[in-house]
Amino acid sequence: MVEALDLLRQDHSHMAALLRMLDRQIGDFRGGRRPDYDVIAGILDYFLSFPDASHHPREDLIFAKLRDRRPQAIEAIGDLQSEHRQLAADAREFLTALRAVLEEAEIPREALYGRARRFIDRQRRHIATEESVFFPAAEASLTPADWTELGALAAKADLGERFEQLRQRILRWQADDEADEAPKSG
Repeated sequence: MVEALDLLRQDHSHMAALLRMLDRQIGDFRGGRRPDYDVIAGILDYFLSFPDASHHPREDLIFAKLRDRRPQAIEAIGDLQSEHRQLAADAREFLTALRAVLEEAEIPREALYGRARRFIDRQRRHIATEESVFFPAAEASLTPADWTELGALAAKADLGERFEQLRQRILRWQADDEADEAPKSG
């Protein structure tokens, strides 16, 4: 297995866990229960920061190399950079709606839920496409020398530790929330 793709897959696994957590919080909101707004805001901060600072630049390097090696594979993948921009726009729209709710502005519950749903669903589809189309094409097409070069380039720009700390903090908040919600035995 290629280390660069292993790291990207690990990022996707972390993102999927955060999306499940966000889905739960938004489900609480839609059901009339109070979600943990700190968890939601923390997850959005992660998605507005980490992908563009660390994850997407590594994917872009692989995508560019794949385009050079096997241009026909790019058609099946689509416009990765445009998709990344749309994901960020969805996150910003969701955050704007969340801020409106927190500032007690008049915003229909379904408007926030709709933006959240669009963000979560698009993220999941994007990750699934990368896992099923982009990564296998890169594995099949790039050479060991390509992977060595990509690994050296990616290492120069890796900011993963900062975001790993944020992800861990979000997961702790969620665990604390779940512990608070657990029925008390007496």
